[in-house]
Amino acid sequence: MQMSVQDSNKEIELAKRGVDAFIDRANELHHQGRYIDAMKQLERARRICEKKLGPLNQSTVKVLFIMSSMREADGTKRGPSNLNLHFVGFDSRTAQDTREGYFQLARILRRRIFVEELGVGVDVEFDEHDFTSQHVLGLFGDAPVTYARWHIVGHAAVVDRLCTLPEYRRRSVARRCLEYVAHDVMSSNRLTQCVECLSVMVPNQETELQQKLAQAHFVPMTDTVFEHLSTIQMCRAMVDARLPIETTSSGLP
Repeated sequence: MQMSVQDSNKEIELAKRGVDAFIDRANELHHQGRYIDAMKQLERARRICEKKLGPLNQSTVKVLFIMSSMREADGTKRGPSNLNLHFVGFDSRTAQDTREGYFQLARILRRRIFVEELGVGVDVEFDEHDFTSQHVLGLFGDAPVTYARWHIVGHAAVVDRLCTLPEYRRRSVARRCLEYVAHDVMSSNRLTQCVECLSVMVPNQETELQQKLAQAHFVPMTDTVFEHLSTIQMCRAMVDARLPIETTSSGLP
């Protein structure tokens, strides 16, 4: 009986990976303007979800959200929303369907980078702060490429989970994500007190990122174990949202 449960769990995990692979390919094709081919990939993903995962599984929700985002209200096809890098922000106030859809795209990035690349456990990567933080997702067309989240601690806006897909690194994508975060902080109508600094949590092993942030006038503060990673806190006064940071070769900026 135990072996049967293990086999079932393994089959579900393989199904999820297959769905993610089809979604990734669909995003690439849609970004290239190959709408029909992209929809074929999503249809394959949807069939896997129907057979193996069920209607309430997060992968199923993700596939259906992406498919709906590629169609207009009348059902006709829609091209990529913006072929340039653009950002969307979402939080607990965002409409549930939209919020869940964006968060599933964010999960793709965080799982690929923090879980698969940096070795963080899934059980600690997705935590209670996901429900209280402001989220920023960067996309090329409909394809998610960079992400960060932030929340307020005292008079600081704390930024963590900053990440970028490998193929988009060293292209200033993460820098622009962090700029968007800074702008999001300054324009937020949820703040109840003055925010004096932007605080980025950087893994200790990311020395190149620390150097880039230092060049952008971020000051290293304390070493700590933040959530699940040994990190260094780097802070910069909230003067403006223009942060001249170049990207590194890692999963972070």
